[in-house]
Amino acid sequence: MQDYIAIEKIWQDIDFFEVKLTCVSDIITAIAKVYTSNESIDDLSDKIKSFINGNVKECFWENGERGDGTTACVSMRFFQEDELGHIKIEVFMELDDGGRFSKHNCCFYVNTELGLLTEFQKDLYKIKSQQLGEKVVLNQI
Repeated sequence: MQDYIAIEKIWQDIDFFEVKLTCVSDIITAIAKVYTSNESIDDLSDKIKSFINGNVKECFWENGERGDGTTACVSMRFFQEDELGHIKIEVFMELDDGGRFSKHNCCFYVNTELGLLTEFQKDLYKIKSQQLGEKVVLNQI
């Protein structure tokens, strides 16, 4: 199975919306529903763009706060695996499965390449549309 990350808009309000984040690697598939905002999506896009352009060696994006007292949190750390354009993304997800987030979470790597990450970054704006069901996928072939 090929690694991928999919972000799908599933609910919206005036100031924020909910996305379903599906992250897949060779050893795990994890799904989290998290609340986010246009500003947070812009932040993710800007950080990825800065990473792609070589302005930073790695970047970190966190949506929400870790811990039991809040809604589910997701974070991603992007870094270069080698000089050939291979990228690793360390994904952390709190899982809303009835348990406490401090115990029900996971952390794993999703692999991609610079060109595919560039396409993903360019498509992120679609999540901000008013259309429910809008989906952006990293490593889509």
